[in-house]
Amino acid sequence: MVLDHNVTLSNETVVLVWISSANAAAVVEKNFRLVHAPSDYFYLDCGGGEWIGGAVGNSWCDPFKTWTKAYTFDPQANISASQAHLVLGGEQALWAEQSGPENLDPIVWPRAAASAEVFWTGPGGNLSEALPRLHDVAFRLRQRGVKAIQLQPMWCALRAGKCNLDS
Repeated sequence: MVLDHNVTLSNETVVLVWISSANAAAVVEKNFRLVHAPSDYFYLDCGGGEWIGGAVGNSWCDPFKTWTKAYTFDPQANISASQAHLVLGGEQALWAEQSGPENLDPIVWPRAAASAEVFWTGPGGNLSEALPRLHDVAFRLRQRGVKAIQLQPMWCALRAGKCNLDS
């Protein structure tokens, strides 16, 4: 809204950047604080196809956003050091069109944990180094009854480096 409409808002306003990660730089140029939730990295419900009755094909936000896609996100991309304080954090978004109690856990976990690590530690992480940590999160979640998805076949998870992400 702050980019496409002539609105007057206080610079204390927090803007949720959700359409595209490319919009973040323009938002901070207007001196607004922001929270990242861009559909091109963090929409957890994408990849299920079109949900509108009678429509055929992909939804507007397909494809499925993998944990590796989320992990490559740079919250400070195209934002200067002097504007970095305007980036407050980020969130994974999950809309309810095709989600509910029966599929919530596998949609969210452990993909949301990957983005949480990006916002805690910053970009530039190594996927192969992150994978064992995310396996650990997924294993712990499943021990607690959360139906987290598998990140790799169990054979690979138990043999670090044998199914290398970087090869």
